[in-house]
Amino acid sequence: MKRFFLISFLLCLGFGLGFSQAPGQYPPLPQDPSIKRGSLPNGLTYYIRHNALPEGRAEFYLATNVGAIQETPEQDGLAHFLEHMCFNGTKNFPGKKILDYLQSIGASFGQNVNASTGVEQTVYMLNNIPLIDRSVIDTCILIMHDYSHFVLNDPAEIDLERGVIIEERRQRRNAAWRMNEKSLPYYFGDSKYATCTVIGTQENLQTFKPESLTDFYRTWYHPDMQAIIVVGDVDVDYVEAKIAEIFADIPKEENPKPKDVITVPENKEPVVGIVTDPETTTSGIEVLWKSPAVPEELRSTIMGPFQDALKSIITWIMGERFEDIAASPEAPFLNASMYIGDLCETMEAVDASVMFKEGEATKGFEALMTEIERMKRYGFSEAELSRAKADILSNYESAAKKADTRKNAQLVSPILSEFFDNETCMDPQTEWQLIQQIMGSIPLEAVNATVAQMITEENMVILFQGPEKEGLPSPTEAEILDVLAKVRATDIAPLQEQEIATDLLDPATLKGSKVKKQKAGFYGSTEWTLKNGMKVILLPTDFEKDRISIELYKQGGTSLISDEDLNSFESNIWSLFMRNCGVSKYTSTEVTKMLSGKNVSVSPYFGALRHGINATTTVKDLETGLQLLYLMFTDPRFDPNEYEQGMKTINAVLPNLVNQPNYILQKQMFSTVYGDNPRNVLISEEVVNKASLGTIEKNYRRLFDSAKGATAVIVGDFKIDEIRPLVLKYLGSLPKGKKATKWVDDNLDIVPGNITNDFSVDMQTPMTTVLEIYKAPVPFSVKTEVALDAAQYILNMRYVTSLREDEGGTYGASTNISLTNAPKQYALLQTFFNCKPSSTDRLRELAEKDLVDLSVNGPTEEEFGMALKNLQKTMPERKITNSFWLNALRTQDLWGYDNVDAREAAIEALTADQIKDAVKQLLDGDNHIELVMRPGNTTEAE
Repeated sequence: MKRFFLISFLLCLGFGLGFSQAPGQYPPLPQDPSIKRGSLPNGLTYYIRHNALPEGRAEFYLATNVGAIQETPEQDGLAHFLEHMCFNGTKNFPGKKILDYLQSIGASFGQNVNASTGVEQTVYMLNNIPLIDRSVIDTCILIMHDYSHFVLNDPAEIDLERGVIIEERRQRRNAAWRMNEKSLPYYFGDSKYATCTVIGTQENLQTFKPESLTDFYRTWYHPDMQAIIVVGDVDVDYVEAKIAEIFADIPKEENPKPKDVITVPENKEPVVGIVTDPETTTSGIEVLWKSPAVPEELRSTIMGPFQDALKSIITWIMGERFEDIAASPEAPFLNASMYIGDLCETMEAVDASVMFKEGEATKGFEALMTEIERMKRYGFSEAELSRAKADILSNYESAAKKADTRKNAQLVSPILSEFFDNETCMDPQTEWQLIQQIMGSIPLEAVNATVAQMITEENMVILFQGPEKEGLPSPTEAEILDVLAKVRATDIAPLQEQEIATDLLDPATLKGSKVKKQKAGFYGSTEWTLKNGMKVILLPTDFEKDRISIELYKQGGTSLISDEDLNSFESNIWSLFMRNCGVSKYTSTEVTKMLSGKNVSVSPYFGALRHGINATTTVKDLETGLQLLYLMFTDPRFDPNEYEQGMKTINAVLPNLVNQPNYILQKQMFSTVYGDNPRNVLISEEVVNKASLGTIEKNYRRLFDSAKGATAVIVGDFKIDEIRPLVLKYLGSLPKGKKATKWVDDNLDIVPGNITNDFSVDMQTPMTTVLEIYKAPVPFSVKTEVALDAAQYILNMRYVTSLREDEGGTYGASTNISLTNAPKQYALLQTFFNCKPSSTDRLRELAEKDLVDLSVNGPTEEEFGMALKNLQKTMPERKITNSFWLNALRTQDLWGYDNVDAREAAIEALTADQIKDAVKQLLDGDNHIELVMRPGNTTEAE
């Protein structure tokens, strides 16, 4: 197989673009100097970086360059099983002591304590750990030390964990998972990758011998395969010394077993696969052109970022072309895309895919391949290349500007890539300078020469994936190959470039508005009242460099939309229309092209009690963001073609969606929880038929009629004096109105009483889903909200123990408790879990027992301490984001209560009795709705 991007690199050398050496002679790229790198005598690699965002927090990772592909047949699924065993007893933390310790300092399982196993790599992580004192650092390093070499793998604990992992497997085995398993042999031929599913078979999970797990651990978990990463508010030298001290007792592996290099076989003729599943909702074809992965030794040279830049250019331009086609009224497909990247360690691929209406496979496939062939024959234009480069460069520039305000978690991913893939982790400013050089050195000729060679007749895989149902034939292999031959023989014309406007509007036509009144606002903000009636709240922050967040809102939302009109604002219909629509006289694809090189996102929304427009921009693109916001308010676009584009997608999915278990569950939930209330809208054929673009336009224009009663909150990296002219020009030019909108109580309420809806649904994987809902009228207060937040944390802890660990009946249960202040004041508790059918009723009883016990006896002293620590931990983490302060300012403006100082005071004053009383008040509401969806006929045994 050819390495297309190595060829393109050599082509650039041929164009004489300043790269004077052959790839193998290039020196390594400059590493980020703020990261301390090193290795211990036993082979362990370490990376340490100081960063104080959030203050007093740190990330601890153990990266292990081993995954499921290293398993032997009798070890199927055990790389992932081992990940679980790390939480079930190690040398220094027997039993559940790791989780007990971390919860005692405020961390939570899943959110702060987790792991991830892949085909080729495994990562253990402790996220956002509060550094109460240095002993926490020592303990977290000791935990990683134990993960590395001292997991006990106690046979009794293994047997207890089998059920949990089987339930995880059950939960994962949806249509997408099953179809992926069927697709692997087509992707990877007869190589080992074709049978590697990570989770393993249920039979092996039930019957494997503990020795098989121990053998895998001892064979592959040794220091030369591992790296420890510590990023956070730490003393780097202290951490380095502690790593050396704590890991010193792990010996260097003598004669370590080398990892097998598993190659994917080549194929001369296209490999064609037809994969179907009764529960999938979409029809599509994926096409791959395989080639060897770029050698890891080249990724830390100029070759690494060069190939990434070239792939990004090609992907970007083809994405633009596909969007243009999908936006046309007679589009031959719903959407299409192209991706270029690694499929495994030894193989990368050009991966193109297309989604179409069921029954239109040949039509959609022909359109996809026609565009691929057009690219191959004629390449791209200078205008396309210019837009792609501008957009890519803009992202790198913004990343460089934001570098100083990156949070700990954002700093870990590039380090992982350096360890696993030899992709040098560079300082963003250096990376920005390098990418400018690379982009300036890639001419159109080199890009077009690359795309001409990367689409070959060899090493090609074509995979159809679609629904399996009566009366819907799938395309045959012969039909697919006939389309391929037809396209190759067709006379295809080059793409005709269209002229693109450069300005969204003429700012000189806007008069703007002056500040009528100015005063100090909450939390150090400044509040203006403009002459057009709009309120503007401004809060400069330094939490996120080069990012400005804006929300303009008015009271009302969907509460002001009539029952019959709500169908047009069903979430799928509205979101697809928004995704496809442009603004003013410009189509969505024209707007995308006009915004090349800019980092701007602007989107209108309709909530239950308010409607508005959200925007995020970089500092340099603020004016463009305000222009778009102004146009979406005053000159929205309601184009029938753009509306129909979204409806085509819905109509393609809907016939299969309505028969899927999750849709049936949602439908049953809506009817059980809300009864026959007409304001309860769920996507259906009836809803689609009642929806219309005219209805959307009528309500949109009515609710966005003027600035009267509107508020804009602006938070981020700006100086008030500098953005003042832009704010006054664009927000000040919104039309002045006479009457502000106000939300109303639309009576979309949960039905009263105690109701159980226990029903059965045919499904492919036997699984019961349980949803418990409790509601009670509870007066709103910040104190009660904090108490219920603590109760939520405690219940989630209890369910990990009772439902997951003790019973092994579910992969996990999730509880969410909310306190609502409008239109009515009430508390709502929702608990959700999936489980094996035979465990259903037992788990329901246990879930209720834990909840009732909390309402009667309150939390234990240990539970209370853990919940309080978690609340104390979470609050300062939230306070270093723009979104937190925007929400706090909006809450003050709309509802008049303090969600910052008052919440912190409520946390410090929290008692165990407050938690007990809040839960008791919730259960005393005598409003309990339970949904239980059980499997009917299935194709798999439980």
